[in-house]
Amino acid sequence: MIELPESNIAEGMAWPLPASKSHIIRWLMLASQSQSKMEICHRGEIGEDVRNVVSSLNRLGGKIETMDGKIRVGVSDVGFPIHASEGLDLGNSGTGLRMLMSLCSSLPLETSITGDSSLRSRPFDILSNALSAIGCDCKRWKDGSLRISGPANSGDIELDLSEGSQPLSALLMAAPSMRAELTVRITGKPVSRGYLNLSYKIASLTGSENEFSENFLIIRPWDIVLPERVDVPPERSLVPVIMLLERLHGVDLRSSVHLESELLGNAIESLHSNNVESLDLSDASDLITPAAALLAIGEGGTITGIGHVGRKESHRVKTTVELLSSFGMAAYSRDGGMLEVPGRQALVRPETKIETHNDHRVAMTALALASRVGGVILGHECVGATHPDFTITLLELLKQ
Repeated sequence: MIELPESNIAEGMAWPLPASKSHIIRWLMLASQSQSKMEICHRGEIGEDVRNVVSSLNRLGGKIETMDGKIRVGVSDVGFPIHASEGLDLGNSGTGLRMLMSLCSSLPLETSITGDSSLRSRPFDILSNALSAIGCDCKRWKDGSLRISGPANSGDIELDLSEGSQPLSALLMAAPSMRAELTVRITGKPVSRGYLNLSYKIASLTGSENEFSENFLIIRPWDIVLPERVDVPPERSLVPVIMLLERLHGVDLRSSVHLESELLGNAIESLHSNNVESLDLSDASDLITPAAALLAIGEGGTITGIGHVGRKESHRVKTTVELLSSFGMAAYSRDGGMLEVPGRQALVRPETKIETHNDHRVAMTALALASRVGGVILGHECVGATHPDFTITLLELLKQ
């Protein structure tokens, strides 16, 4: 729990964004399965999600070291992947859990995969059903943890990508170890296309010839050839939170240098314009909470393409409406995956403690709003999933 007083940031600075976990996790997955070494270089800090993936891959026989500004991946001394008798703990990382589910499907012995209470409450049925269809044994225990055993066989599977693209990314990233040829029928309109394109792009940089198709595709294993070094970009999905701080306090935190994003389409640029009548977040649903706050204090608007966010760390439509309401602002959830947000709303200090539901994006938005009018935030530590220094950086700014 942390209490912020009514405050004001006196002057701006370049906010230090963390490194992109989406890039790092995908490179770690493929590098661990290779027979060569590489360095993953980054400028910003790495969050707990990445560290939990590193720990889990090392338990499977990987040889990964983290240090300031880089992650070194060596060649396994014992083979990779091997059975992890103590199981794997992915903390709060849904991306990591899905990737490791697919990777462990190549092992004949059962692997236990778990995480924090938020992760254990999330649905993973689309991927588990796909793995079951190709001969794996996938069980969900009462506590929400998973048990996976293989090996996976070549075969036909069906994936509904209208609920998220990660199941397909996970199967692609694990294909070199699964050693199975998968014929995939895609149902539903794909969302989060930028992240899916990233998976295919990184795979292609290691020798994969797999290509995406919206209806029907085949995933084939390949022999991984690694570059000696890659440089990963900052976590641009956090830029709307920084924009929110800028507008609440009238300062420049240099968010404008991060407007272009292959992963998030034009969503960040649209928010930067401060005049958005309709914002489609089909490919950028992670932005919903800070985006709604920006619309509420700005000109208002409608957010669409968010029908699948119930599979995130929290049900982000509900938690976003709840969060804005706590600060005296309104947003209205509509059928069909829409959120209507009236504009020119005034912030008020919350009368009660703010729940963050162990959702780092909700927590960061709550901290940003409280930095202007004050408030007590519960569970703010969850920001560590992507940006461990977020609260420290914010408090330092508020001291000026």
